[in-house]
Amino acid sequence: MPIIPGFPQPLLEEHKRWHHARHSVDPNRPPTGYGLDFLSFHRAFIRKVRDWYVQVGLDSRLIEPWTSVPQPIRQAACYDLGAEDRILRRPETFASTDELGRFIEASGIHGCIHQEAAALYGEPLLNDFDNAPASTVFYNIHGLIDRWWLNWEGLGRFGEGMPYWSGRFYRSEAEVLHYRREDSSWWLGMAEEKEDRAAAEEVRLDWGAIGESGRFGPLDDGRPFRVWDSDGDGRLEVLFQSPDTGEWWEGSLRDGRLEWKAIRLENVGLPSQAGDSLRAKPRRKRKTPT
Repeated sequence: MPIIPGFPQPLLEEHKRWHHARHSVDPNRPPTGYGLDFLSFHRAFIRKVRDWYVQVGLDSRLIEPWTSVPQPIRQAACYDLGAEDRILRRPETFASTDELGRFIEASGIHGCIHQEAAALYGEPLLNDFDNAPASTVFYNIHGLIDRWWLNWEGLGRFGEGMPYWSGRFYRSEAEVLHYRREDSSWWLGMAEEKEDRAAAEEVRLDWGAIGESGRFGPLDDGRPFRVWDSDGDGRLEVLFQSPDTGEWWEGSLRDGRLEWKAIRLENVGLPSQAGDSLRAKPRRKRKTPT
């Protein structure tokens, strides 16, 4: 059983309080604001747990996000493949983070994953909101859901007029990537290192220019755009599809600079589709929702 040894009671209580405060919410009809609340809380919670997990010397590979939902779960009667398809392939159909989060709940896909993972891994804790965070599988699940949000944030941030994305692009999870439309430049904000714990409570970012994408035109023009760990190296990449050629391009940070390369995508976690033009490109393969 994938139980985390010595899991901190305060963190368990934090998750428990969040759910108990919302026990009256109907998951089939979550109210406005619930989706943003759900996604934001779990993103912050995962990061807290990961910090503790690494600090005490546990194997962080056990709490890494799934790259896709395990096939036995996807084959379950409760699993909505249509909902998965919309989340991964058509994130632009969600007008906001809140709409995405409410859809993840209302479609039943979140609850189904917990239910089926509990059976698949023999881990009943996953069906218990009070104790689920004590299982490593909880972080596999919610890390994946957070990646779904990151996938939406790729294009959704443009729609909100906030071209900022957080996550590990280069060295740490506390980084922020920023796109400036006026000159097509890209900037990376990295957290300043603090010597004492009290000072570390206030995070300040050191910003530096890391590259530009002017030759591709404005990337916020509605073209398919993703932020995803497309090569499985634990770092996020920027991906977009050229409206002129249909090619996909990947921007990844190497030696502190953003490098652009044409790639060929390989669909993961979705049924194969004959005639998928993205599979036909003679480029390097990358795993990403398309």
